[in-house]
Amino acid sequence: MAHAASSDKDHDYFDWVVCSLKSTSLDEAPQLIEPLLSPETRVLVIMNGLIEDDLIQYLRDSRKAKGLDGVGCKAIYGGMALSEYQPHEPTEINMPSIYSFNALIYIVCSNRLAPGKIEHSYGGKLVAGVAYSADADSDRGKWTSLDKKAILDLFAPVTPVPFEFEDNLLRGRWWKNVWNLPFSGLSCAMGGITVDKIVNDPGLRRLAYKIIEETIAIANADMLRNGASEEELLGDETGDEMMTLSDGMGAYKTSTMLDFHARKPMEVKYLFRKAVDRANDLEVPCPHLETAVEMIEFYQRQYRLY
Repeated sequence: MAHAASSDKDHDYFDWVVCSLKSTSLDEAPQLIEPLLSPETRVLVIMNGLIEDDLIQYLRDSRKAKGLDGVGCKAIYGGMALSEYQPHEPTEINMPSIYSFNALIYIVCSNRLAPGKIEHSYGGKLVAGVAYSADADSDRGKWTSLDKKAILDLFAPVTPVPFEFEDNLLRGRWWKNVWNLPFSGLSCAMGGITVDKIVNDPGLRRLAYKIIEETIAIANADMLRNGASEEELLGDETGDEMMTLSDGMGAYKTSTMLDFHARKPMEVKYLFRKAVDRANDLEVPCPHLETAVEMIEFYQRQYRLY
């Protein structure tokens, strides 16, 4: 959280609130966020998957139950780590546990080994775009110049990890999904394997490409439905970029694979199932992706990883 912008006898209100929960706890976010909000507070939510629609609705529902209207803040940004992978030997970073909640902001292509201990591979950049803007009166990704300036100013002093503003958050989410769905997906669907096993096995490599193609088709249909221009759509070259990126990762352990091996709750709903549901709603066939997700959901049910 940034410094308190103002306070009264009961509450401090903040310029910024950063939420980096696992998406398995998305429904708990309002009770954590709401006490910190004012009409001038901006919220940065760094999570995996297609989470923004549900989060905004959870906040609206929570406020409605208290007799209040709206979302209760100035803006909500969705943040994600996008990799531009350069090989590094992973570095263990020991951090006081008090910082663990916010660590994801600065750690990209990393694994959380234990409370306060992170394995950092220096794999990319943090990207964020606007999901909700009070000034633009929109929860469909429209934003104002003040919304953009506010988050660029927030990250201006942060030098270890590059930051970029994404003009179209939906596009950014789908760009990330073009990696997450095939590689995080297959790493779990195959019982918990590392990325090198996927890219080096000819059958799994072909399957990853099939899922990439399906993901791009879903993404573009979704963006067109939401008013994107042709120039904003993902091209076929995106798939080759993701495969080249993955070729250089070595035995990288995806976060979902780590959760699976540790028998912790898995981010299945927002990372995998939402994409398939979106495809079905758009009538975009995705048989390879859907099969992988069904396999992941079997493991989730089998080991009760909710």
